Amino acid sequence: MLDLAIRKTLPEFKLEVAFRVDREIMAILGPSGCGKTMTLKCIAGLMLPDQGFIRLNQQILFDSEQGIDLPTRQRKIGFLFQNYALFPHLTVSDNIAFGIRHLPAAERRARVEQLLPRMRLEGLGHRCPSELSGGQQQRAALARALAAEPEVLLLDEPFSALDTIVKQRLAEELLEIQEYYRGHVLFVTHNLAEAYRLSSKMAVYEAGAILQWGDRQSIIECPASKKVARLTGMDNIFAARITQIQGNRVQLALAGGNLTVYPENPGKIKVNQTVSAAIRAEYVRLAADERENCLSARLLDCSEEVSSFSYRFNLEPAPDQVIIKAWVPKMAGPRLIPGGVYRLYLPPEKLVLIPEEGI
Repeated sequence: MLDLAIRKTLPEFKLEVAFRVDREIMAILGPSGCGKTMTLKCIAGLMLPDQGFIRLNQQILFDSEQGIDLPTRQRKIGFLFQNYALFPHLTVSDNIAFGIRHLPAAERRARVEQLLPRMRLEGLGHRCPSELSGGQQQRAALARALAAEPEVLLLDEPFSALDTIVKQRLAEELLEIQEYYRGHVLFVTHNLAEAYRLSSKMAVYEAGAILQWGDRQSIIECPASKKVARLTGMDNIFAARITQIQGNRVQLALAGGNLTVYPENPGKIKVNQTVSAAIRAEYVRLAADERENCLSARLLDCSEEVSSFSYRFNLEPAPDQVIIKAWVPKMAGPRLIPGGVYRLYLPPEKLVLIPEEGI
């Protein structure tokens, strides 16, 4: 298990994070400059935290109270940098072998020959990085990180410089690595789709702090605050008041209508409490008739995606604008006309309640 709790004061913010990873892929998600890469550098020993500890299985990598700070080379950590950091004057094979120079030559060759086909680099071992595509460079950098058989693999936005097709293929290959790599993986990204697809756990960062950490599904379906909801792609967040609680069935009143929702912990809320209701744009549907959780809304504008229409509605009648976004598949019907009034269905099982203090 990788277990850490560290603090480091920086000019822009104070990094203060704590989490555990146990032989799984954990995504660290958040905007640029929020401390994601700094966390990886502290784990790798490239940056020194001010306080705290970092433990890997039974070994202490860093402990400010005990005065322990293991050098990078002793931490059993592989690091895939955002720019790959391949040595331009070395061949692919020599790049892969660079971190295992202490091993006998025969063992180095055997490990490189094992990794080349695994990383789909057959026949490319003699080439220099400049002769490789972006995807091939990433595979070479990942092979170099794996060559030392690290217990922790750190990936710093590994797909940011790649085009969509190559990115998708390499993401699939990263999942395949788990078939033979049994270590802990930390994966830094600002892309929610990547984080969800590749990880089992997620940590949502902002300004050096973890806003929420845990299983990916719980974070996506039950964001702890409006900040987490926004950072994880919850497009629709609007104010509401609790009017009735019957078991796990909760009635809400909001500008433009009433809603029913089934929160996981209704015991933590009370009647007349102000909350925020939230729902993802892909869960909002068009309704052909009146039913529970249907709201009347006027279409403000529309943009066309490859397989869907992206709509922005304003609830009616509402004294102030309450905007609801919806992504509707093209197969659901023809393009709607801006200015028209339509009924929107917000499935109660897809609605999320966020306490008002969770900003």
